[in-house]
Amino acid sequence: MKIETVLRLAAAAVMGLFVASCQDEMASTLGGPGKATRPLNAKIVAQMDEKGMRKEDPILVRAFKQEATLEIWKRDRTGRFALLKSYPMCAWGGTLGPKIKEGDKQSPEGFYTVTPGRMNPNSQFYLAYDVGYPNAFDRAFGRTGAAVMVHGGCTGSAGCFVMTDEQVEEIYGLAREAFNGGQKSFQVQAFPFRMTAENLAKNRKNPNMAFWKNIKQGYDHFEVTKLEPKVEVCDKRYVFDAHTTDPNSTMFNPTGACPAYEVPSELKTAVAAKEAEDDKAFKVAVAEIEDQARQAEDRARKMEERAIADAREKAKPQPGVKFASWLGAKPDASDEAVGDFSAAGMPVAVPLPKASPRSFGPTRVAAVQAGGVEVAPAAPAAASEGMADRLFGFVAPQKPADPAAQAVHGGDDKPLWKKINPFGG
Repeated sequence: MKIETVLRLAAAAVMGLFVASCQDEMASTLGGPGKATRPLNAKIVAQMDEKGMRKEDPILVRAFKQEATLEIWKRDRTGRFALLKSYPMCAWGGTLGPKIKEGDKQSPEGFYTVTPGRMNPNSQFYLAYDVGYPNAFDRAFGRTGAAVMVHGGCTGSAGCFVMTDEQVEEIYGLAREAFNGGQKSFQVQAFPFRMTAENLAKNRKNPNMAFWKNIKQGYDHFEVTKLEPKVEVCDKRYVFDAHTTDPNSTMFNPTGACPAYEVPSELKTAVAAKEAEDDKAFKVAVAEIEDQARQAEDRARKMEERAIADAREKAKPQPGVKFASWLGAKPDASDEAVGDFSAAGMPVAVPLPKASPRSFGPTRVAAVQAGGVEVAPAAPAAASEGMADRLFGFVAPQKPADPAAQAVHGGDDKPLWKKINPFGG
């Protein structure tokens, strides 16, 4: 094998490993600390100033798979979070739905926590941080996997959220400054799509719908308050902003029954109002989707019926070429075709011709060719008229009547045998 071929195969294998797994060794020596400590660029600092934010204020991250968007939210002077910047992702892994196991190449969905120890300044993908998969909810279902990252490189993804190097450096810097300002951890909210009624209606038949409705509760809590929701897990489901009311059971057990708990009434009322509004919008969206589907089916059915009708019309026998009339004369309305053929050259049923005229002599031919009206039948043929004359219309000159001959032939100008012969005139 040539050395060039070996090198190509080795390069392909390395690239395959690079794309097949986004797991990042936190102790990697690739790169260096310079990019991890580089000050924030002037543009993002100006954006924070405009929005009443300081670089040391806490951050929160939201990721939307379908929209391929990662958002950085930052707390402003009001004490609530506001959107600082949206970043288009280069890639995310798998399809819509949560990550289930190691190697499924899925990006996770749910609520995760990033601590300073999950930040990797020496990532093989420029810079990175681990989102914290699996969390308590994932472990309650026995889900496996590790080191699911938000990283640079702008490559394909086998389960991570992939950004450009420039984007991840800015995101990394925002997280670094928030940690330096005293934030102990920041929350990552990962969703299949923006949790709108329209998107839920479009995906209503997805088997993950029950799970998505559960994480939508946390989405709604944040939308209503613009505060980081407190996340608990019990009975294998997420619970948000909940406080136990049973003094004997103050812990939330991810796999056990939920303890008695309550959500602040004001927040509970606001979230319930949003959910009711979303439910109405969901029903409207479903009705519109189903109506559009019916209209599409009707159009498809009509197109199919039209195609069948066209095919049947084309399958009908097409007019063929009629035989020429007697003696090459042009046919007119009084002439019947004696034969016909379809467009495929096969004979088709046609009416039988009428009996030919007693005489089809030159007068008749001339009348037909001229398109005129047929003249009255000619006088009886002369005695000397032969069989060929009668068939082809040649009329011999008439002779003066002979009284003696009339007596012999029965009193007229025809021989007696012609009167007896049925084929005679």
